[in-house]
Amino acid sequence: MVDVASDRGRRSRFGPDHPDSGFRRPAGPPGGSPGSRARKDGPVTGHPEDVLDRSRIELVASRSSLAELLDRRLEHHGLHDACPVLVAVSGGVDSTALLAVAAAISRRRDPARIRPIVAHVDHALRPESADDATAVARLAEVLELPFMQVRIDWSAIESAGDSPSSADARDARWDALASMAETARARVVLAGHHGDDQAETVLLRLARGVGLDGLSGIPEQRMLGDACQVIRPFLTSRRAELAALVEEAGIGFRHDPTNDRRDRAREMIRHEILPRLESIHPGAAGRIAALAAESNERPEVGGILPPPWDRGIFRSFDESMVMTLLRTAVSRVDPAVAEVARSQWRTAARMIIDPDPAPRRLRLTDRTELKVNKGLVDLEVDSPVPGVTASS
Repeated sequence: MVDVASDRGRRSRFGPDHPDSGFRRPAGPPGGSPGSRARKDGPVTGHPEDVLDRSRIELVASRSSLAELLDRRLEHHGLHDACPVLVAVSGGVDSTALLAVAAAISRRRDPARIRPIVAHVDHALRPESADDATAVARLAEVLELPFMQVRIDWSAIESAGDSPSSADARDARWDALASMAETARARVVLAGHHGDDQAETVLLRLARGVGLDGLSGIPEQRMLGDACQVIRPFLTSRRAELAALVEEAGIGFRHDPTNDRRDRAREMIRHEILPRLESIHPGAAGRIAALAAESNERPEVGGILPPPWDRGIFRSFDESMVMTLLRTAVSRVDPAVAEVARSQWRTAARMIIDPDPAPRRLRLTDRTELKVNKGLVDLEVDSPVPGVTASS
């Protein structure tokens, strides 16, 4: 058992005798890795009668424009000399495409820029999740890449009579990836978020009234703990482009049926709002993603020392300046900063400017709370997901 919150422990790697997976491919050219005959059960999308072919996967991926894009983004972030990189793979089409491209450029570029390590987090929230893990392990085996896995243990939360929320699952996933990265001595985790995800995020945040920060959407790069960073190289690429690569390469992929629900905001935007926008203005999602990329390039307010701050320094600032400074400071310690509504920032700024010396607190995100007293302004950041553990 591994305590993800404390980032301790080792993860096991599946060997070549691991069971067959739900990944499938159409017949490919001879000479590739033999692969394995596919299972018939489980929510798998792809080609049900055939086996995976490493040569075909890497050839198709290396010829894709996504390979050039990934290589460019890795160079931009200073990755070279076969440095170990975790590739977060759920088994879905997006992360499967990312893995195929990462594997291709690691072998077809000389010298290799990265050394991919496949990392899977089993959230243990669906009956099929174990099959998802098996499928990802099998693809890693075919691509001859190291594989790491963490299965989340929710017993601490469930014993208290609660059920894990989507926020719990998200936080546990990032904690598990951070822990695996530490074990693998990898300083980078690659994630498969793409332009459609970006467009959905921007629309959600604009609808919630988060202000200009909402335009920045999902950041391409952010820190994960003290020594690791997350890089999302495909934020300007469309979901259809990733799906086309997976189809041409002959890789099946896992399908999470909860993504088909229409009773949650993001899924409604994905299945109803964005298609309607595309019918009015074809390419709308791509342009929204491009706007987010442009917004992320805005220069950040600099020269801000970490809290606590002397409250007196804010006396000469207007409300707008305090909001900007506070947003910048929070963004350095909490990636959920873009979820904070503009009205909440305004309340926080007024609390700081108000001469009332009484101590006050204001919750900004699930993890970050603003504290104001007579002489100081401070931020209190909670540790993520207490009571969640994971097993390897």
